[in-house]
Amino acid sequence: RSKIIYCYVRSWVMLRSLRVINLASTLTHYTAGLRLQDSVVEERRQGLVDDTLILLQHYPVYTLGKRGSLSDFRTPQKELIKTGAEICSVPRGGELTFHGPGQLVAYPIIGVKQAGLGARAYVEGLEDSIIGCLANYGINARGRVPGATGVWVGERKIAAIGVRISHGVSSHGLALNIETDLSYFQHIVPCGTPDKEITSIRRELETQDRCFGAIELQGPARMGSDSGGRKGLDPDFAEVVVGFIESFRNRLGFSTG
Repeated sequence: RSKIIYCYVRSWVMLRSLRVINLASTLTHYTAGLRLQDSVVEERRQGLVDDTLILLQHYPVYTLGKRGSLSDFRTPQKELIKTGAEICSVPRGGELTFHGPGQLVAYPIIGVKQAGLGARAYVEGLEDSIIGCLANYGINARGRVPGATGVWVGERKIAAIGVRISHGVSSHGLALNIETDLSYFQHIVPCGTPDKEITSIRRELETQDRCFGAIELQGPARMGSDSGGRKGLDPDFAEVVVGFIESFRNRLGFSTG
């Protein structure tokens, strides 16, 4: 009787390591953040460091990407500068946007070529990272919107994405509105979309609270009080950051902590 030999092949997926530089608990001037980013990018190109995720929260600044136009300023730049906001031109994709307190800015310095990621797949991975984070708060978001890179809640934009890939290494990245003062966006045409509203996690949770009353969320949120004394749901900035890091690791194929 002939013997039948069964061969079992087990495939292993080697998860990559990720270094996280989390400075988002305090405000960083935009130019200082750029210097840090440029330094890490050069180290990554030389193979001196692992893939790195830099997390920041900036002082108020308007940044103009490669596809941006000065006509996207609705308020004269001199008036904006008087308010204390900076204005910077940067070598990333995208148009004009705002960064400031209450917004998580993430700069992934990733060897995308080494990881086998094309530009589109990488951007979609960033969108998915944000969507996964927002799901913790019961916020149903979407990406992959034709002609409108970023993450959306309905027709409202909650996160902007603008990346640069040079010599196989990514820089710049994304900005997620957590509890941002959205009035800053009224002075510009954000991301080239004049007819779209900008939103934040705080605003979406407040909308849920008004529509449905007290609701039980799937993820971390704390009860708070808004300026009118009405109880609402406020996002905890630090916990959102933790949730984003976890989602980023999962979506981009990195090992956990």
